[in-house]
Amino acid sequence: MSGYSLKSDIKLSSVCKKAEEMLSSAYRGGKIFTLLPKPDGSLSEFEILSVLALSEFHRKKVINKYIEGGKSFNITTSGILAWVMINIFDELNDDEKGEIEKYFTNVEEYFDKRTGTDGLLPAGPADNWIKSTERKGFLIEIQAYYAKIIDLLTLLTEDDMYEFKKKRLLRAVREKLNGAFVLDREDSLEIRPNTFIAAFFAPELFKRGVWQTTFDTSLKKDELWLDWGGLRLLSQSDINYNEAQDSKSWFFINNMSALVLARSDRVKYQQYIDMVLKSSSRNVLWQEHTGRPCEITLTPSGQIKVQGLYGLSLATFIYLYRLLTT
Repeated sequence: MSGYSLKSDIKLSSVCKKAEEMLSSAYRGGKIFTLLPKPDGSLSEFEILSVLALSEFHRKKVINKYIEGGKSFNITTSGILAWVMINIFDELNDDEKGEIEKYFTNVEEYFDKRTGTDGLLPAGPADNWIKSTERKGFLIEIQAYYAKIIDLLTLLTEDDMYEFKKKRLLRAVREKLNGAFVLDREDSLEIRPNTFIAAFFAPELFKRGVWQTTFDTSLKKDELWLDWGGLRLLSQSDINYNEAQDSKSWFFINNMSALVLARSDRVKYQQYIDMVLKSSSRNVLWQEHTGRPCEITLTPSGQIKVQGLYGLSLATFIYLYRLLTT
């Protein structure tokens, strides 16, 4: 692995190959089914995140299902879809760009009506992905999703209006969601992994030093970090911490977090990156349910209790592997 080494007997290239094979087998007719054991279950709002791990042919079919299926007014799905489009922008022809511009112009207009004068987007009733707790107001990951929609439209239209909206959003995020570390939401000191989600999609929201202060705080053992190589949903030191709910750890979030750390400083954060790689590798190779990796872990020891969303853990592991081997 160029510029990076993992002290482990696990052969990461083999793990990645298996992950790619399993993700490919989950693809059917323009959709990636990842909820088990029901192969036709409803798709996660994060589902589109898996697309970049597919072949160019298959990922375009998945994208077309979203575009042709009608406008998504779910900010999570819309923002991640915009992020995908930015990453494959050079693969799109003029006709495809035209259709995508129409689609996202309407999507952005919908969300723009919800923003305040400062440009921040408040969360709607269904926008909090952590269903076990109530999170309202200006959530950090929601601002990252909205930023990607604006970025895509800037690429597509070169309209100064979108550049203005992005600058306004950045200014408001840095003013209202920055304290001793990047805040999970305005006026809340809860430490949650959502800051890693925001850093994954929109690292430009804050300067590198601000992000690293946030990472350093989150990775303390009594905060989010789990010794087996994952992140809790809430700091263990928080007064509202509930072991049954908040010790949950999601492999796709862990992989995204390790990718963010590697992008920020591979040397400084190598021990954490290594631990996530090892735990995710074990998940792909051995922690299976009906032949697929499990997704949610419920105990600090890493014992698997609930299964589902395996496509996201596969795809984000693939992204992490690709980053570390380039």
